[in-house]
Amino acid sequence: MNNKNKNPFKTPEGYFDSFQDKLMAKLSDDNVAIPKDNAFTVPDNYFEDFNDRINKKLSEESKVIPLFPVKRIMTIAASVAAIALIFFGYQWNNDQDVNFSDLANTDIEAYFENTEFDLSSYEIAEVLPFTDTDYSNMMSLPIDDENILDYLSEGLNDFEELNLQENE
Repeated sequence: MNNKNKNPFKTPEGYFDSFQDKLMAKLSDDNVAIPKDNAFTVPDNYFEDFNDRINKKLSEESKVIPLFPVKRIMTIAASVAAIALIFFGYQWNNDQDVNFSDLANTDIEAYFENTEFDLSSYEIAEVLPFTDTDYSNMMSLPIDDENILDYLSEGLNDFEELNLQENE
């Protein structure tokens, strides 16, 4: 790979010694492709009405194509703005306050069942407000002894739950 010092382009020996003689011989030959007369000619009376033709072309109104299409960009910007306004306007109108009453009872029960609070039933009872409780409806309903016994037999799994003394 020592091609750095080698020149791949070479001319034959003595090429430029006889170059001028060969060129003159080819130019003096009659079959040469170089024309003998002037190849570039101007049509007759070209420069006489030249100014009139230039002024005529300058006075003609030609179509101008802008490099920066303002109308297209304004149309695109207006459509993007309209889409953004519709989207954000729809989002702002959908904002509703979520209340506790909107939650389903099953969701609330599932939350308390799946979340460990490390609180006893007595600690939870201390936190609950007792002032909003209305007992007037409870007293108007007749409660039979049978209903109480049925409730206690179905609702209580362990009789120890009835013990109201704090053992902890």
